[in-house]
Amino acid sequence: MPSPFTKDRRNTMQDNRLSRRAFLRSVGLGATGLWLAACAAPTAAPGTESAEGGAAPGAAAITLDFFAWGDQTDIPAWEQLAQNYMEMHPNVTLNVSPTPGADYYAKLQTLFAGGTPPHVASFQGWEWQPYADRGLLAPLDEYVQDSGLTAPYPEGIRSLEVSTRRNGQIYLMPLQVATMVMFYVPALFEEAGVDLPTDDWTFEDFLAKAEAITDTSGDKKRYGYQANGIWPRDIHWIRGTGKQEFDELVDPHTAMFDQPEIIDVIQIVAQDVIYKMGVAPLPADTDTGANTIQTGNVAMKYEGAWFFTQLNSPALREEGKEIVFDVVMMPKQQDPERPHRGWSEGVAIPRTDLVGEAWGFVSYMGGEEGNKLYATITGRIPNNLDLIENFWIPTIAERFQVQNGKAFLEAIKRSEVDVIGGVSRTQMWNEVVKPDGWDRLNNNSATAAEVLPVVNAGVQALLDEYWANQ
Repeated sequence: MPSPFTKDRRNTMQDNRLSRRAFLRSVGLGATGLWLAACAAPTAAPGTESAEGGAAPGAAAITLDFFAWGDQTDIPAWEQLAQNYMEMHPNVTLNVSPTPGADYYAKLQTLFAGGTPPHVASFQGWEWQPYADRGLLAPLDEYVQDSGLTAPYPEGIRSLEVSTRRNGQIYLMPLQVATMVMFYVPALFEEAGVDLPTDDWTFEDFLAKAEAITDTSGDKKRYGYQANGIWPRDIHWIRGTGKQEFDELVDPHTAMFDQPEIIDVIQIVAQDVIYKMGVAPLPADTDTGANTIQTGNVAMKYEGAWFFTQLNSPALREEGKEIVFDVVMMPKQQDPERPHRGWSEGVAIPRTDLVGEAWGFVSYMGGEEGNKLYATITGRIPNNLDLIENFWIPTIAERFQVQNGKAFLEAIKRSEVDVIGGVSRTQMWNEVVKPDGWDRLNNNSATAAEVLPVVNAGVQALLDEYWANQ
């Protein structure tokens, strides 16, 4: 069977024309069929504009559209980065369009399908591959090499390599390295007389602490753990068993959701902690913002650095609304390697006639100055290991009072991706895993043993359809 990477990438109208249905389904959104062209424009040569040097005197006016991830954590950073870049390059106008995460990819897909892609677009590390496979993104290798901006591409950490490269080419400029660990509120542990978690704790310790902390008898309910409610965030628990949902995490052919170890752990963390053990609040509570870690009612939650600003920031401390927290690595399970989820997130450059100009802004955001600014404002982890250790860990200790920042660094070193391929994680979730699996687990209408075989069959059908067309 031919590899999806061997497809001819020549920049022609025929190669880049796709049905709207096929394109939107491949990146996670079903649609009725209309044929629309998504024609790639020529890629400018590297070196069109320098992020540090500013525009040449008399440089032509340029307008760049940046379709940006619209999390409230990120918007202030996008605004500041754009303002700084336009001050350095007076001939450049940046139109920044932050779009909330729930709508982000649907709107981005529509822009591509309609032939009006932005010049720069945010991407999570598992979502850009179908766009690159269709020749809709510009490879960045020459730009990276010519600029010497290689720090965001460390060797030896496969999760970061596969979330920035495809078929040996770089497509994503990382703005953050992402991983997730356990957040905890020391005050609730102390209130319950429970020892604080440490980086060497076990899954059994986690459940025991959650149970010991939980007390729902009073006016203010106290829970040990806030369940995730979605497959992507339960992937960590799955991988901790030493099993995975696919034969391969990059371009899988076979779904493997129905393994006994996966069924057992999902039954516990997705359903039993809520409905059997009672150590986690009901989905109806967390969905409405009641009884959450942010309200001070939950002691532990699996989260990432983007969550800092929701708990304890200088602004929250000024208002007296902070929730003091710290973090630890996720508890040990069966896999002695103790994998954590990890990936890069950042921006890619769609193929337009302003690729070189777009690189100027992208290289500013991904370079040391821009990346420090982004990490400082958002709390997110910087895009290279040196900045993480020597800049970010001290910064989050000061700004967010995180004492165990090294837990993130260790998690990154142990990290593996969720799944990457022509069938995106979003498509799997939207079409199969959510409706057939986690929705039923969350409303307590079926067990993991009942839903995961159904999920497995549905995901396998998506994979089979994809590979049959390669």
